[in-house]
Amino acid sequence: MIFGHLPAGYITSKLLFNKLEARTGFYKAFMFWGMLGAIAPDLDLIYYYTIDVYKNPHHTYPTHLPFFWLILILISILWLRLNNHSQNPAFAFIFSFNGLIHLILDTFTGSVFWLEPLSSTPFSFVSLDLEYSSWGLNYFAHWAFVLELFIIWWSIFLRLKKH
Repeated sequence: MIFGHLPAGYITSKLLFNKLEARTGFYKAFMFWGMLGAIAPDLDLIYYYTIDVYKNPHHTYPTHLPFFWLILILISILWLRLNNHSQNPAFAFIFSFNGLIHLILDTFTGSVFWLEPLSSTPFSFVSLDLEYSSWGLNYFAHWAFVLELFIIWWSIFLRLKKH
C-alpha cells in the first residue's frame, strides 16, 4: 500500500481517540502520534535507499516485523495501566497500534513475515505475480487498490463528518 497508510492512521486514531479521551486532552498531539505510527514502518526506506542500497527487501527490517510492533503495544498497554495521569502512554499506544495496522495493510499488497522470529516464511493475502510489464499498471489495476481507495474515502468522510 502506498497511499492508504496515512489515511488508515487517521481513521484508527480518530476512532480510538474517544476511547482514550479521558486520558488525553490533546487531540492534535494524539492524531500526530497516531498518523506518525501509521507511516513509521516505512521510515526504514531511508536506510534501504541510502545505506543498504536495495540489498535486502525493506519488509525484512525490524520495523516491518509484527513482533516488534506487538512488543511496543504490550509495553504501551502496561504503561497505560500503570500511569493514569499522563497522556504519553496513550500516544505510545496509538503510535504502536497504527504501526501494526500498517503491517496488516502491507499484507494486502506485499509480503509480511508474521511469524518472525519463529519462522522466516513471508505471508501475503495476494498473489505477487505480475500481470503487466509496468509496476504502475500492476499496482493500479490490482483489486487491493480498491481497498486503498476505500480507506482514503473513509478518512475523508470522517474528516468532513459533523459530530
